[in-house]
Amino acid sequence: MPVESFKLRSFNICCSKLRTLDLGLTPNLEELDLKDCYDLVEVHVPVGCLKKVACSNLSGWVMFAPLLVNQGFPEVDPRTELILTVTSLDTSSLHPDINLPKFQLRCVYNESLLSPSGNLGKLISFGLCGCTSLASLSGSISLRSICGLQCLKKLTLEGFIPEVPNELDQLEFLEELTLSSTKIKHLPDRICMLKRLKLLRFKSCWLLEQLPEDLGRLECLEELYLTECLFLRDIPNSICEMKRLKCFHLPYCVLVEKLPEEIGRINCLKELNIEGTGIKHLPQSTFQLKGLRILGSRWQLESYDFTSVTQISEYMAFWYI
Repeated sequence: MPVESFKLRSFNICCSKLRTLDLGLTPNLEELDLKDCYDLVEVHVPVGCLKKVACSNLSGWVMFAPLLVNQGFPEVDPRTELILTVTSLDTSSLHPDINLPKFQLRCVYNESLLSPSGNLGKLISFGLCGCTSLASLSGSISLRSICGLQCLKKLTLEGFIPEVPNELDQLEFLEELTLSSTKIKHLPDRICMLKRLKLLRFKSCWLLEQLPEDLGRLECLEELYLTECLFLRDIPNSICEMKRLKCFHLPYCVLVEKLPEEIGRINCLKELNIEGTGIKHLPQSTFQLKGLRILGSRWQLESYDFTSVTQISEYMAFWYI
């Protein structure tokens, strides 16, 4: 296309051998299909481009290996969501002769057509090769540029991710953050500046050693899940400042031996899961939380002298204060 094509609405070049593509020539594009364009290595996306794209398929494109984009999901769920997964590769079809460890990126992006953000263009612009080194990934434009996405409400980072971007607090609309099976040991203090965050979930982040001391600054947090964080030892006292926290789960955080003494100040707390932890005694203030449901193994709950424990599965029981 030697000149701009203002009338072009649908662009399908799946399975082509195209190596470069300038999307600035198609400013009014509504459908884009780059599926299985394995030779595509360079895409030019000017600022403001692709705002009208309602349907796109970029799966199989090695720059994202793949980037899956879903736009136009129902109005009842207008969340903008990004899931970034990093997996280890033994070999790379693009760089078979490089012996350094390689990692493959996979992105899934969802956005409502009711609130177009222009993020699709940004995602394509900062695409890395389908494989990259762990060192370049940690400070790469891929992770840092996530923090420049507009109106992102839900973010999931999973796999061989060594650290959380320091600029994460720039995601001022973020409501849900999930870290799953990452290699993260510490979290940046600036994560405590996510004032709209309602859900924070850590799942099988085995290397996580500590949480920010000021975690209690997450004033809107309603759900905190720490599942199988095997190296985590302490829960910061500042969580007692969380006035909206309803669910606090820390199953199989085996090195956690105590909860903050003033946990009873969390008046909204309705569910506490301590299954598989090393907690031998509950703070006295816990018993101020009338209606609190405490979950754990039957023997664990009975060791606290709880009576009338209700068994809900072979390994799980609960007791109400």
